[in-house]
Amino acid sequence: MATKLKFGHSPNPRLQPLVDGAVKVEGVEFEWDFSSPGPLFHKQLVENYYDVFEFSISDYLIVSSRPGWDHLGWVALPVFMSKPLGLLVRLYANESSGVRSFADFKGKRFGVPDYGMTAAVWLRIMLRVLHGIQAQDITWYNGRPADQRHGRLLDIDHALAPGLELINCEREGELNELMQAGKMDIGMADGISVPIQPTSNVQLFGTPRRVRDFVAEIYKARKVTPVNHTLAIKRKLLDGDPSFAQRLYAACQASKEEAYKRAEAGAAGYLLFPEEAFQDQAALFGEDPFPFGLEANRATLEHIAEQQRLDGISAEAPDLKRLWLDL
Repeated sequence: MATKLKFGHSPNPRLQPLVDGAVKVEGVEFEWDFSSPGPLFHKQLVENYYDVFEFSISDYLIVSSRPGWDHLGWVALPVFMSKPLGLLVRLYANESSGVRSFADFKGKRFGVPDYGMTAAVWLRIMLRVLHGIQAQDITWYNGRPADQRHGRLLDIDHALAPGLELINCEREGELNELMQAGKMDIGMADGISVPIQPTSNVQLFGTPRRVRDFVAEIYKARKVTPVNHTLAIKRKLLDGDPSFAQRLYAACQASKEEAYKRAEAGAAGYLLFPEEAFQDQAALFGEDPFPFGLEANRATLEHIAEQQRLDGISAEAPDLKRLWLDL
């Protein structure tokens, strides 16, 4: 009889072949629960509900290094299916802010859903590497209300590094109000607890072309692209089924490859020259835009960990081989 496991994830085309049964994990039946990342991660932190789950890389590094979180008993697989591009294209700027490029962020007031979220960590990496802008050069605002804020659970919703200013919004919609009133220069919307309404005062800054060029710059400079989530499991699953992690990893790899095939097969339905579109992306970001494996993602994870140390979120470099199974 197949073991039933609760699997929590946000909708993701690279996971879909596993969801629809085109790819299977022998001996296991998943009970799928799809949710937006913010609420899903919050539920896992509070209830430890899922057996297999998508999780924030930044939050995972925090809970793995701080006392009091050992009871969760998690270990991650080197599966990386998500990039924070949806958040980066939901960046808004107040028209009076003078923000016309990422280089203009210095000295500005910037609201993000959660200061410690991986998307915000990546923004700080990219601003520092590409434009020399340090976290202390920006006044930061946490946009999520306290009862939804991961930083409140993890005790990082206050200034942790010298010279860093971090202000908490406490009401849902407060970040949007500050944006509309011109009391905040830039805001990142998550589409759920932190909405931002485009108006004559507040306009979309994170256009797809601008974000694509920004991501291409960091790839050219460091050979990394922003990756924000990983896949984790409860370690106790391996006690009774030692090969489960390997089987799940192989299934995720097969699911991703099947998703790539589906994308290529369907591209001609809309794109006039699909071959060129795929070649253009490969030229910018490599043949596999979502590589799996610890070594293939070591530089990416080290960039996140380095920025966390600069932010005061963590004090030491993590042991990546302890936190991610080397599959």
